[in-house]
Amino acid sequence: MHNQRVRSISDPTYVSSPMSEYPTYSFDWRLREHAHVVRLLMQERLGSGIWRVMRWAVVIILALATVLVVASALLGDFGSALRLGPLVILVGGMTFWFETWAGWIRAWQIRRMDPATLHPLSHALEETGLRVITKAADTHLKWEGLHKVRETPDLFMFYYSPRIAYYLPKRVVGGPAEIEDLRGLIRGRLPSEVRYQEG
Repeated sequence: MHNQRVRSISDPTYVSSPMSEYPTYSFDWRLREHAHVVRLLMQERLGSGIWRVMRWAVVIILALATVLVVASALLGDFGSALRLGPLVILVGGMTFWFETWAGWIRAWQIRRMDPATLHPLSHALEETGLRVITKAADTHLKWEGLHKVRETPDLFMFYYSPRIAYYLPKRVVGGPAEIEDLRGLIRGRLPSEVRYQEG
C-alpha cells in the first residue's frame, strides 16, 4: 500500500479532495507509528497523578533491591544475589520499557481486530473541525471540542479527551514549508481555550 497525499494549500498546484475543499491528507496505517502514538499517550497518563506516585514507588523499591543484591554479592552471599538479581532486572525492564511494550501490543491488537487499518485513512482540516474518514467511519471533531493539539517531531495529535487522540503523520504533509503552513492553519483555527502543545 502506498502513501497518498493531497497537496498542501500552500502548494500552487494544490487540488482539493473530492470530499472537501480543505487540505486533506490520506495515508496508510502503520504498526510502528501506532505503537509510537500509544506510547506517547501512556507516558502522559503514567506521568501524572497516582500513576506517577506508583511509578516512583517502584523505582525506589528497585533501587533498594539493587543495593541489596550488590551487598549480598560483596558479602559473599552469591546464592541470594543470583536469586534476586534476575528478578530485579526483569521488574526493572518491565517498569522502564512498559510504555514501549504496551504500545506494540496495543497496535498489534488493533491491526488484528480492526479491518479498517488495511485501508487508507483520510484527515481533512475543515473550517469547523477535523474530519477523520476510514473504511468504516466518518468522524467530525469540532475545533472548540478538542481537549488540545500536540505537535511532536513526527506527528500532529488531536486530542478529543485527555488521553485519546487522532494523529496525522508529518510524513504525509510534506517538507518543512508545508508543515509550517499546516501548523499555522491549525493554530489559526483553534479557539483560545484549546491548548497547542509542542513536544
